[in-house]
Amino acid sequence: MRWLALLLLAAECIRARITCRGLRGEPVDWFVVYKPPIASKSPAKFFYMDTSLSNWTLSPLTIDNDAAGVGATLRDFYKHDQRQFAFAYNDDSPSGSVDSYRGHSKGVVLFDEETGFWIIHSVPNFPSIGSYSYPATGMKFGQTFLCLTLSTQSLGDVGEHLRYVQATPFFSNLPEPFSVRFPVLVNIVKKQSLSKSETVFTRVRQFTTVGGQSLKSFAKHKKFNKDLWFDFVAPELRINMAVESWLNGGGDDLDSVCTSRTSVYDVTSVALPGLSFNSSRDHSKWAVADSNGPNIVCIGDMNRQKSQLRRGGGAVCLLHRGLWKTFHSSVNSVQPCVSKKSHSYFTSSHIVTLIVAHILWKFVT
Repeated sequence: MRWLALLLLAAECIRARITCRGLRGEPVDWFVVYKPPIASKSPAKFFYMDTSLSNWTLSPLTIDNDAAGVGATLRDFYKHDQRQFAFAYNDDSPSGSVDSYRGHSKGVVLFDEETGFWIIHSVPNFPSIGSYSYPATGMKFGQTFLCLTLSTQSLGDVGEHLRYVQATPFFSNLPEPFSVRFPVLVNIVKKQSLSKSETVFTRVRQFTTVGGQSLKSFAKHKKFNKDLWFDFVAPELRINMAVESWLNGGGDDLDSVCTSRTSVYDVTSVALPGLSFNSSRDHSKWAVADSNGPNIVCIGDMNRQKSQLRRGGGAVCLLHRGLWKTFHSSVNSVQPCVSKKSHSYFTSSHIVTLIVAHILWKFVT
């Protein structure tokens, strides 16, 4: 039955003219790519997973090759077909301009009249506009990509997500049929976000890929002025989670937080097949539910730092046991919630519980 399901999924993706593409350039429903930190002059190999795999697979090709994964998917983007809706956004664009006022978000959207893909990633200065390449600035630190193959019917929800996060476009093509069908696309191309009269600063939507994978998108506007993960995603999903994000620099980290409502732990080190690294070497943004809740993984674009409270951003979460097991086992260690500056109100039994939770995060796979 599993093989039949995979064959039906492959047939559905083949019919999708614009789609995410796998390690051999084949159509896939979704994929996740994890490029680990790369030492100088080392090959930029990457780990890959999609619905047909049960764990990370090391690609034989490098991340700067356009024959697999991200590069293969973006081939359609570089055709610059004027009949297609294209939208590439990055707060740190390939031109070198940095927008610290709008959303802390990065991605690529491409759709024809039937299907398309949405890539959410963490790489500054990516992608280039003329032809595929991978920036040197994205090599040193770890990075993540999530690619989703979607029906064009989902484009309105994608557009609203990008409107809330205040995505900063550096390339766009908006044919008239798309602007008529989805007026929100006009807003995001023109950098128009929420009006002054709007009072709701978060947005949650549930939708599916063309292959039927259930998704939930979370978008926050900067006026929300709270942490994406602890104040929004975790309580909405009613889960405890570990979050991997960029905690370097002068951003004033938010640290792990545990309450009776929910607990969010900062990941301090990551384990991938054959290697491990500290989160200080990782620029990726992802979260995974603990072992007591549903099998949820989220890929996003926000760091757990105070400076990010005043920025828009978001995440897309998948309920998928195989992906959850893969990411859960990738959590090598987390920061406990015990803190000398802010957690003196914990009872001794509560502290023991938190330490046990920390140990479980480190060793349970």
